[in-house]
Amino acid sequence: MDQRPRFDAKYHVGIEQVDTEHRQLFEIAGRVYDALGEKGAAADGIARAAIAELLDYTTTHFANEEALMEAAAYPELAAHRELHRHLLSRARDMEMRVEFDAQFVPLELNRFIASWLIEHIQDSDRKFGDFVAGRG
Repeated sequence: MDQRPRFDAKYHVGIEQVDTEHRQLFEIAGRVYDALGEKGAAADGIARAAIAELLDYTTTHFANEEALMEAAAYPELAAHRELHRHLLSRARDMEMRVEFDAQFVPLELNRFIASWLIEHIQDSDRKFGDFVAGRG
């Protein structure tokens, strides 16, 4: 991703709590993007803190989303839960690369975050939103 991630209406899934949390994820991802564009030791610390915040909030968001899916008796909960685990694992791998790999390219991390957010929201989370809307 070559530009700062921004939430807009095309990422709405129609569930207020989920959409609010997605907005927050985009905001944090934007701070990661900004931090990775800076240079120097202080910037590295800011980037690491922003990445840690993104992972922490993502963990919380995934737990909240799974609880909503469970309450709605969403039939694809198990598969969605596994997808969440996989995404968190990949995100933690990227975090470790930032921490220990001097050759790490910030653009690679930004592209990963953007594709992870966008693809997950527009595909998997939208299915849940459609499921809930269809029951209402």
